[in-house]
Amino acid sequence: MEDASKPKRLRVGVVGLGRLWESRHKPSLLRLQDRFRITALYDQVARRAEIEAQQLGCAACEGLASLIERPDVDVVYLLSPQWFGLHPAHLACAAGKPVYCALPLSGDLPELEALVARVEETGVAFMPEFARRCYPATLRLQELLATTLGKPRLVMGQSRLYGFDRYAQPGPTTQVVPVPLSIDPGSYLLDWCAFVFRALPTSIGSTRSVVLPATGDEAGEPDFESFTAAFPGGATAQISYGRYHRAEWGDASRFLPPAGFQVFAERGAAWVEMPDRIQWWDADGGHEERLPLEPTVGDVLNEQFFRLVHKAPSLAPTVRDALEVARLVHDLERSQGEGHAVESPGASVESASPTS
Repeated sequence: MEDASKPKRLRVGVVGLGRLWESRHKPSLLRLQDRFRITALYDQVARRAEIEAQQLGCAACEGLASLIERPDVDVVYLLSPQWFGLHPAHLACAAGKPVYCALPLSGDLPELEALVARVEETGVAFMPEFARRCYPATLRLQELLATTLGKPRLVMGQSRLYGFDRYAQPGPTTQVVPVPLSIDPGSYLLDWCAFVFRALPTSIGSTRSVVLPATGDEAGEPDFESFTAAFPGGATAQISYGRYHRAEWGDASRFLPPAGFQVFAERGAAWVEMPDRIQWWDADGGHEERLPLEPTVGDVLNEQFFRLVHKAPSLAPTVRDALEVARLVHDLERSQGEGHAVESPGASVESASPTS
């Protein structure tokens, strides 16, 4: 007999079978079978969904509406950008079903504003995926800032992007889908900095440049960007990110400085290499930690979504967080066009680390 006091297991309908599904969410959802059960799949490549459904023993749906309207689907996982964009999220809102969204949401601000209005109108739980918040190195950094190191004052760093590879492992050096740098990794790094400082920037300035002249369809796209963001109380972040051209540079790419982030705080400093390495220094000297990847990033994200759906205390980001980040990306692009820093709201970010 089922325990009535135990939160109900969620029946999951998955939309989009891309990299995040294979490497992050499918393994996690199968591990967390006491909380989740995969019941239906949809992909724009119907045969791919059929093969996956056969392996998992669930249904392969021919359309988005047919998946979302199924009585055995409680929540919708929107994991891979496909031809339909955010349309499944609107369908889920109409059906009153919570949404886990791993799509980059900063590319079309008016569209996202319309979605936020719909989510808030219907009251549907909606969790955007800001995975860098859940990397082990980020969580350990948050612990150190709250205890040993004190409040952060300056973050400096760089992120390397090696382009879009459909079959690579997702992480801080590859894109989920080919989009402008300001969206990925730019929007996620803006969110990460706001997460570290517990506040949104009060102003942001950005520059971009072309290292290698582009040709064909890519002409005019920058391959290097940076932003400087001022936060309440005088704290600052200076972040750069760009495409590193392995084919053209050959062995030269091996001798570039390591990608990572320096965090200077009131009582010490840290060096963070995503996802799992951190070095830090305080009055007692230096320390280095290579952190375990258990629970996995997928497990942490899915656990927070489970709690959000069941209205338990959750530190999941919200659709409003996604909207604030999208507005920051708009400010970033405006700064690039106007050639100077622009003012931003600088509101407080209340969410804490998912393990606290």
